Amino acid sequence: MYFILQEMQIDLGDTPVENIFINDYMPSADGTYVKVYLMGYKCARERSNFSNETIAKNLKIPLSDVLNAWDYWEKEKIIIKHETEDEYNYIVEFVNLKQFYVDNVYKHIRKSEDKVYATNQQLISTAGNPEIKEMMDEIEDMLGRPLKINEKRKIITWLNKYKTSPFIMTQAFSYCINNKKIKRFSYIESVVSAWHDEGVVDLDTMVEYLEKRNDRFSTYSRISKALGFNRTLTEAEMRTIDKWIDEWNFSMEMILRCLDNSTKINNPNLNYFDKILSDWHEKGFKTIEDLKFDQKPVKKTKEVKEENKSKNKFHNFIQSEDITGDDLESIARKRFESKLKKLGLSITEEGDDDN
Repeated sequence: MYFILQEMQIDLGDTPVENIFINDYMPSADGTYVKVYLMGYKCARERSNFSNETIAKNLKIPLSDVLNAWDYWEKEKIIIKHETEDEYNYIVEFVNLKQFYVDNVYKHIRKSEDKVYATNQQLISTAGNPEIKEMMDEIEDMLGRPLKINEKRKIITWLNKYKTSPFIMTQAFSYCINNKKIKRFSYIESVVSAWHDEGVVDLDTMVEYLEKRNDRFSTYSRISKALGFNRTLTEAEMRTIDKWIDEWNFSMEMILRCLDNSTKINNPNLNYFDKILSDWHEKGFKTIEDLKFDQKPVKKTKEVKEENKSKNKFHNFIQSEDITGDDLESIARKRFESKLKKLGLSITEEGDDDN
């Protein structure tokens, strides 16, 4: 018994794409950017001449989307742009992702393999630290399972090796798992190592580093800090923030203005601010200047309420400058007679005798 592959009578070609791109880069990228990358990659493998205008036409998207896509992949460091005389049709060089992985990730893995991980005794001694316990609990929530002993030993080793805090370690796991959708410990260590090399020691330096790379995770971190959270955001909370930015087109300035009131309420949560931003979105408020039109109904003062109450008390009276004193007396008398009738009594007319 043996196996054979059917051969095509006409070679329509194929484009093999590296798994590293599919696993590590495609999940967190905009769909349009992925299409531009694949179309350009196909042209590069076929060694065919192409331009950004051609890609835009074939994909039926604006030229600006193509240019934005190349800017994004350049920041991800998986393409290199070589400028030409035509500023819109530069040469795009696709980085070999396998070599890129070896140069930027594997070296960290190899270094860690040369070092003995924390011992069980060291693991036990740190178990009583509340910060480390909270870190381990959050990581388990993100992974959706309990950590294995050897995984805990690795994490403790990374804390010491890269001189990072439990808080930043939790942020690194959140960045990889919630943002990049990658749970491999080798990849997570490469991120922790890279952050260490870039001087990431607290939330501010982490946000600064990620903002340079135009990374959405920096936005999540800034919002988390504005809310005073001492934890990482959940995946659902990140999707809510994505909605504010991608669907409702709110700027960070508008979002932070909305969050300014977080100190005025107990236990602030994203649902509370989501309702505020939803109201702003429906009203078309997109800038700080627009918020001047967000006026709430003015509450009536006590004096106004008392005045209205007094007016309502006599609203059945005919109010006119033509009414005389006799008229008012007649109206009052009729009302008095009406009340007496309800009680089964009658008013005595002048001149009547009680005999």
